[in-house]
Amino acid sequence: MKRCYHVGRLIKSKCLAIDKSKCDTATMAKVLAMTWVKQIAEIDALERAKSYPDRYPVNSDSVGIELVGQHIDDDNYEAVTAPQNTSLQWLASELYTHFSLNASDVYRHPEVSYKNPGEASTAR
Repeated sequence: MKRCYHVGRLIKSKCLAIDKSKCDTATMAKVLAMTWVKQIAEIDALERAKSYPDRYPVNSDSVGIELVGQHIDDDNYEAVTAPQNTSLQWLASELYTHFSLNASDVYRHPEVSYKNPGEASTAR
């Protein structure tokens, strides 16, 4: 079996992004007072101690779907084509059925890890 590291090396905090009331506020206050580099490493460590769905998926428990397009500049990528979106919708539907997933189990790269915000922005 081969594996790609599609999510990225460090994951973001799901509780900070979606529902701050689910965060350990004392711990998170200490983390957010750190420098950016230390902060993202500590958030990653805290999140990886949790199980999905209490954290975002990581490389070892997720499937990555790559849509190939040209990188235009620091914030933008080439728009996803209609055939790419059709294929993506078909594949997602198959994965939903096979793994008993739903739309809440699907994330774009920039939501989960420290990726370019423009990645997958036109995928439907």
